[in-house]
Amino acid sequence: MNEMNPDSIENRYLERLAAVEFTSGAVNRPVIERAVENHLRQLELSPRPIRFAKDGIDAQERVARDHESAQKEEVDAALSSLCRGSIDKDRDFRWQRPRDEALATGRARILNAARGAVCWHSVRWSIPWSRYWPGRTGDRGHSTNPEYYWRAGFDALEYAVRAHAERELRRTQSSKIISETNEHVWVPFVDAFAAGLWMFWINSMEVIALPRPALKLNGEQIHSEVGPAITWPGSDEQHFFLNDVHVPKALVETPASQLDPRGIPREQNTGVRREIVRKIGIERICNELGAEVVDKQGDYELLLLDLADGRRRPFLKMKNPSIGIYHIEGVAPECQTVAEALAWRNQSDLPPTVLT
Repeated sequence: MNEMNPDSIENRYLERLAAVEFTSGAVNRPVIERAVENHLRQLELSPRPIRFAKDGIDAQERVARDHESAQKEEVDAALSSLCRGSIDKDRDFRWQRPRDEALATGRARILNAARGAVCWHSVRWSIPWSRYWPGRTGDRGHSTNPEYYWRAGFDALEYAVRAHAERELRRTQSSKIISETNEHVWVPFVDAFAAGLWMFWINSMEVIALPRPALKLNGEQIHSEVGPAITWPGSDEQHFFLNDVHVPKALVETPASQLDPRGIPREQNTGVRREIVRKIGIERICNELGAEVVDKQGDYELLLLDLADGRRRPFLKMKNPSIGIYHIEGVAPECQTVAEALAWRNQSDLPPTVLT
């Protein structure tokens, strides 16, 4: 059953993961198909066609359409049987260290951030109650939980990472039992990940494969100031990011000069609010809102701002030490000093540096 010799791989796994290109969205379908077909053979599952989704929404809808035939539990059981006799790798430092190393090399954090943006779309057609409560009929519409379908999928990078962890485990240990690793099970996904595979779902009749999107990056952050930062070639699905923050399309496409500072307090998401402040500029915000500094303490200032509604409200201006920019947050009307504003914000008399 083992058709591949891991030692015949020309490049080490980490080198191959590090060389993966994230920005083009290019996909080598034949390589991905061979890898998935090989994996099915390893699990002694019957061959089935591999259908490529055009984007995240398409993948989720395909999975939801056939979710009763999804075989995640069966696949997990087959993997457990195939890997019987190996150690509990998730709890063993000899497995965890190379796993973490390979995840970082494959830029898992970036892909997880992308998945967090992509997987929150409602399924676009109606799902009958009977899928959830047998015996009931009727149409529940958009009641499905998108996260459910994404959790049912398998991550190509995670599988590629296991190949590296298994190789390192086999190379560094001495126990005969532990040496019976299952590197051959995961090796195909080193190729598949390099060829552009992101997620896949094994159903009874087919495998749904989702290619990795084209990502615009600023170093290790998903970021684009001139358009969408996550796209698939030939797809209308787009996601906009500024400095790793998933933001509305309008924030990216609207020139800073046309953004109204008075809308900042209405934004509930602190990350998005921070990017609005960053784009407009703290000085312009203070000038246009008639900021009056009523107290100052280190990098903190308590401001009174005019939001054009006939009231001047207190806001705490503070510097984010991790990214080095200022942002503002509204505080209770009774706050008259920085200390009172910090205590109200943190529900404590201790400054944030002590709380963290």
